[in-house]
Amino acid sequence: MYQSLTGNHPKVPWRRILCNNHSTPKSQFILWLALWRRLPTLDRLIKWKAVDSDICVLCNSNIESAEHLFFECPTSSLVWQKILSLLQLSRPTGGFTYEIQWMLKSSTGGKHQLLMIFFAESIYSIWLNRNDRIFNQHCKPPTELFKEIQFRVAAKAV
Repeated sequence: MYQSLTGNHPKVPWRRILCNNHSTPKSQFILWLALWRRLPTLDRLIKWKAVDSDICVLCNSNIESAEHLFFECPTSSLVWQKILSLLQLSRPTGGFTYEIQWMLKSSTGGKHQLLMIFFAESIYSIWLNRNDRIFNQHCKPPTELFKEIQFRVAAKAV
């Protein structure tokens, strides 16, 4: 009965990143939107003719897309590097797709659960910082973002 009601749908490859993630509900929702590429980034908004420019508001140098905003942008890349360093993971950062693929490959071990929380909270904090820059003309530096993410993760990991 359950199968006939729900239907047979293919599983998304990133379900391990979102399912059983103990991050805050808000960050899980933003992560879910980002994984589906449904966040209203400037590259999408310009297609709808809702904005005039699609230049990233955090670095003012590239087109803002989910791929760029999450970990290609110098601001978010620095935050993610600090998180990886904290977790004693030494590797270069890439774009959003690259990071998702890496997370899926490295989804074993004791640090996995903590890494997933950090990932979700990072996406959420970067998104909030981006929105704060657009709507309030205020932008937190990467070190402050990192401390904020650390606090959120510590609060959830207890």
